[in-house]
Amino acid sequence: MLAEPAPQLLMLDEPTNNLDLASTEQLSQALAAYEGALIVASHDVGFLRTLGIRRWLNLDDTLTEVDPPD
Repeated sequence: MLAEPAPQLLMLDEPTNNLDLASTEQLSQALAAYEGALIVASHDVGFLRTLGIRRWLNLDDTLTEVDPPD
């Protein structure tokens, strides 16, 4: 994310695995400030909601659209 120019797409696979709460919070803040597109594979629903992820592709191939977080 610090590269010049910044990447336009980040693909993250379980980015919060093995992170403590403080590290997860810092990652959330950094990704919230990121202006590109995100593809995130995660079981951490709270983390996904803090990022404002609105479209979910479930393992059964269904697509779910959720309301943005409050």
